[in-house]
Amino acid sequence: MSKKLDLLDHKIIEELKNNSRISFSDISQKIDKTEATVRRRVKKLREDGIITRFTIDFNIDSKQSISATIKAIPDFKDIKRILKQLRDIEEIKHIWRLSGDCGLLMKVDISTIDKFNPLIEEKISQIQGIKIVETCFITDIIK
Repeated sequence: MSKKLDLLDHKIIEELKNNSRISFSDISQKIDKTEATVRRRVKKLREDGIITRFTIDFNIDSKQSISATIKAIPDFKDIKRILKQLRDIEEIKHIWRLSGDCGLLMKVDISTIDKFNPLIEEKISQIQGIKIVETCFITDIIK
């Protein structure tokens, strides 16, 4: 990546940084160059490894969330304490006690996928007397 960028390259890159979906035509109007020039420059910037990918920023409505289920086996000698601690975890929206040796089933809501492991590792697994058996992400709600 030893290519020296000129002012035109910087202008094109700046427009793409602001909106990676902007058309070559729109860039050409903004920087007062032909569409062919913009197209050729972007192609060269990609070939030279200056532009490595086009990406997006996003803003997810805070009301949206990712849901998952967690099946866990509690130590039933301490079930009252375990349930109290689980109820105190904000991300856990529902807790069901299942029959027989099935244990507990919890539904959790998290804002982003990267918050799932910390929820498991730093909150739920820290409760003494609980063993997580299975986790599943909810991909579709049928009914």
